[in-house]
Amino acid sequence: MNIKITFNNQNYKLNFKKQHDISIPLDFNGKQPNFYNVTNAVMKPLQTESISWAVSDDAPCNVPEVALNIHCNGTHTESVGHLLSKKNNIGEIVKDIFIPSILITLKPKLFNMQSEKYHIKINNNENIITSQNIKRKINDFMIPNIKGLIIRTLPNNKEKKEFNYSDNSYPFFTNNAIKFLNKIGIKHLFVDTPSIDRFNDDGILGNHRLFWSDEGGGLNKTSKKTITELCYINNEIKDGFYFINLQLPHFKLDAAPSRPILIEADKV
Repeated sequence: MNIKITFNNQNYKLNFKKQHDISIPLDFNGKQPNFYNVTNAVMKPLQTESISWAVSDDAPCNVPEVALNIHCNGTHTESVGHLLSKKNNIGEIVKDIFIPSILITLKPKLFNMQSEKYHIKINNNENIITSQNIKRKINDFMIPNIKGLIIRTLPNNKEKKEFNYSDNSYPFFTNNAIKFLNKIGIKHLFVDTPSIDRFNDDGILGNHRLFWSDEGGGLNKTSKKTITELCYINNEIKDGFYFINLQLPHFKLDAAPSRPILIEADKV
């Protein structure tokens, strides 16, 4: 398969031999990441009066039923509907099949080691992602008009795929960082943390509101921007330019489980 894309007046050929799945496989009834101590995602066979619909139970085929918490059980993509009372449709929001993006790796900073702001009081020893963190890394690539940004945080061990985030703290963004992303036109943000906000920000979800804000600072209820959380980016994947194929089921909800695929591209 040969697919060529023109971006920034440069022609690229997608290299499908070099693609990287940055979702966390959801192992129903197995080890999973968990946010807010929710019930783990589970699968069970359909039960009718006479049959347990699993081949292992001598049924003619498998008919599994699953239960999961979209926001807390694994990799997911969310929309502004996360903050709205009106039903949203995540399946209609992502129109681009291939999103021009940059992957960067950041070492979070202690809050007391910098001067950026958060919307509630936080402890000086909490780890944060700052606008300066992001700016320095993006400037290494000098690629304008990027629509997607993938952020890998350090340390980056494989245990992230199974963390219970009630027991493991994670770095979150400063308000300045989110404002910077809006300024440079990021439409699709991908992170390896369970949230861009603090575990407890008094229920404000302040960074989410900033990311989906309009020019006047209010919530843009028709925003087409997305946030994908609980990714896992292997250390073998190099920082740099990619096209992302963001795979989503067409759920008429504010969010859905997702599978972002990074695809390397060669200049032609």
